[in-house]
Amino acid sequence: MTSQVLCGHHPYVELQSDILAVNAIVEGIRPEKPERAKQLGFSDELWAIVKLCWLENRDARPGVEDILSCLTDAAAFWYMREF
Repeated sequence: MTSQVLCGHHPYVELQSDILAVNAIVEGIRPEKPERAKQLGFSDELWAIVKLCWLENRDARPGVEDILSCLTDAAAFWYMREF
């Protein structure tokens, strides 16, 4: 899971059970952006795409082309960081 990669734990780790996590998701409660996300290359733009993917109305979610474009930009950033 992305949040685990970014901060070392699963989303909704603060909840005491899986059923509470499911209830939070159904209620529209989404994980917060991890504090160190930007330092690890998870930009505000990438986080914005993630949040759009979580929209309840599936017709309002970004298309594959939009997601690929965002990921391509993010990958370029990560590639440049290695040098």
